[in-house]
This record gives sequence, C-alpha cells and structure tokens, in this order.
Amino acid sequence: MKQPQVDVVIVGAGFAGLTAARDLGAAGRRVCVVEARDRIGGRTWYRTDLFDGPLDGLPDGLPDGHGLEMGGTWIVPQQTFVSAEVRRYGIAISDSALPSRMTWSDRGTVLDSLLPVPPAELDRLEHAVRALLAAGARLDVDRPLSAQGLADLDVPIRRWADEAGLEGNARELLISWFCGCGNASADTGSALDVLRWLAAMDNSLWGMVKASVLGQTFDDGTASLARALADDGGADIRLSSPVRSVRQSADHVVVTYDGGSVSARRVLVTVPLGVLQDIAFEPALAPAKLAISKENHAGQGQKVWALARGVPEDLSGYGWGTVFDYVGAMRTHPRGVVLVCFAPEHDAVDGEDVRAVQRAVREYAPDAEVIATATHDWVGDPWSRGTWTTFRAGQITKYERHLATPEGLVHFAGAHTAHRWPGFIDGAVDSGRRAAAELLELL
Repeated sequence: MKQPQVDVVIVGAGFAGLTAARDLGAAGRRVCVVEARDRIGGRTWYRTDLFDGPLDGLPDGLPDGHGLEMGGTWIVPQQTFVSAEVRRYGIAISDSALPSRMTWSDRGTVLDSLLPVPPAELDRLEHAVRALLAAGARLDVDRPLSAQGLADLDVPIRRWADEAGLEGNARELLISWFCGCGNASADTGSALDVLRWLAAMDNSLWGMVKASVLGQTFDDGTASLARALADDGGADIRLSSPVRSVRQSADHVVVTYDGGSVSARRVLVTVPLGVLQDIAFEPALAPAKLAISKENHAGQGQKVWALARGVPEDLSGYGWGTVFDYVGAMRTHPRGVVLVCFAPEHDAVDGEDVRAVQRAVREYAPDAEVIATATHDWVGDPWSRGTWTTFRAGQITKYERHLATPEGLVHFAGAHTAHRWPGFIDGAVDSGRRAAAELLELL
C-alpha cells in the first residue's frame, strides 16, 4: 500500500478536534480534520445574524453587533484547560453581571421572597443544602467516578432527591436546578453527573451557579477561540464532509466522507456520543461504545434566546413546574432585554413561536412582551443529537471506563471523555490535549 496521506485524521472540528489538531501540528505531524458541518466549533455556535431585522417599528439591528451563543457559553477560572487557551491567545472575556436578587417561580407564581421557601420550610432548605454538599464531598473529579463507589449517586435526579430526604419547595428547586444544569429530565439525567459540577467548583454551591449561568463569557463569542486554535494548528480542515466510515488495516486507516476519503496512520474521533453509531467502523465499534451511543446521553433539552420588553434588566429566574427552569437577562438594548432561557425537554416550547416563548417567560416576568426569539434544535441536529453531554442514570458506572479507550489505530476524544468537566468547553479542550499526547507517544 502507498504511504498514508497524513499522520492523523481527526473526525470533528469542535474544541476537542481543534485542540488536538493544534498540538499535533505543533509537533510537526500532518493532520487532516474532517467536519460534517459547514463551520468549526461543534456544539458552540456564535451567531451575529439574529435579532437584526425590523421589529415593531424599532430600528434595525442591535447597536453593538451583539451576537448570540446558540450552544456553549460560560467558562470559569476553575476550568483550567480552556482558561489557559484564553490566556494563550489573548481572547477577550468578561465576567457576567451579578443580579441584585434571584427570582423564584413556583409553577408560574413568582414568589415575593428572598429565598425560594416560606419561613416554615427553612429547615428543609438547610437539609437540602447539607445533603447536596455531603454528596459533592464524596467525589474526586480528577479520577474516574466509576472507580469511586458512587453507584448510589448514579441514579435519576428525582430518585436522588427522594433518597436524600428532600421535601417541599427545597426539593422542587433542587430537582429543577439539577435538570437545568444537565438540560435533562429528572427521570433520565444522572444525579452523579450534575454533582460533578459542584465537586469541580471546590464543593461550592455558589461556584456551581457561576459555572452554569454566571461565569465568564467571550466578548467576541466562542468562535474567537475556535478560530485561534484552527489558525494556530494549520491543519487541513475539510468542512461539509460528514464521515461515513472508518476502516482499519494493519498499518493505516481510511476515513471516507461525503465527497472523498483520506488515509492516515491513526484516526481521532471526537463526535458527540449519539453520533458515534452513525459511522461505520471496521472492525466494528466496541460493544460498550456502540451501546451508549444508541442510548445517547440525557442532555436533550432546549436553549432559547428571547428579546423582550417589560422584564427586569437583571432578571435571574429559577423555577419548578415551569416551562423554562431558568430565564436570565444577558444584556439590555434600546429594543429590549436579551434573555437566555433553558428547558430540560427538547419539545417543552416551540422556540421559534414568539407567543409560546412569551407565555413561558411570563412565568418569571408577568409583564414580559417578547418581540423576537432565536434557537437551534440541537436534539434534531444529526451532527449533535443533543445539547451538552449529561450522562443518563447508570451510564457513568457502566460505560465511563470505555469512552476514551483506543481501538486499534482509532482513538477517541470529546468532552464526554473528560473526568472533571465533561459537557463543557473545558472538557473538550482537556480531551483534545490528552488525545494528542496519546497519539504523539504512539506515532
């Protein structure tokens, strides 16, 4: 057989693939990145073409070229891998503005109180916080969770709340909060995977809040870091090229995609969990990887942007029994307040229906007038099959040890293979660096 065309083919141009390509290129390796989408960035997608038309007689466009993150958005300093890349490339980031108070919505009724529970339930709130911190303290996020005897936490979110003895509004709030963090339902998402967020923030409840919706954001969008990685790597990046097969021989691998193929000494696959099953592997994918891909992960919710009037400029709302489990103000413009909204079910609301989104937002701000919305169907997206990775109950215990295991000449990365921050940009960067080091040692 003729010499392989490149040293490594990387399947997927998200942050895992781009980071690995950069590190491999820096070591002098020939790299080809094959990406199904017509853009880089994976499940991050910074769009500047939304909320820019005439609305109700208001001026066209948002005045400062405001963009919207359709996918991943926040980082925190404790996410050391992505923070190091931000510093390396001089990427501008800003701290989120802290709200003056939280808004609590109990099944659509806005509570006029500082805390989400009535005075008679303060003991229940204290118990809930104690139970949460006690569970988080059991995790060592720098080691595989599946090796730490944590199967009793790798259960559905609702079951964990019940077994922890949570009651009243405190129970409802914590269930909703876990679902919001995981973008997953209470009966599918693993409580252990969400508790990992808490443990990774030094077992700080406030730190967990910051990591989810009040951390740092990219001034010029997540695309600014994706572009920096791609430019620095110098790899051959082929867009609009969905990979159909990965076939191994004794000393090379052939990757076939729509429009062509490329041979390499090694392959690195970085696609989301639910997409693995759509690639024909020869030899066949290991049973554990194929099984979890078919099950897919529990992050099957929604992220919806709304431009609204009649809402507080510092709205930060958490709710239970509501359509959205979180509604937060990101910034204010002459046209209104830009809100980011999350729902744990992918069909909770039609994110393109202004009236439907308005009804959901009014569960937090009764006078809200929504004048525009924007969303992306990550669950229906064939190259994503979900939002950020949140493992289903039992998947960490059953599958974690298999996710990053190489199979012959084929290696695996992606945020879902990281120990500390799976589902985050940091986890993707972490996995890309780990995979590149693994490949360089073998090459």
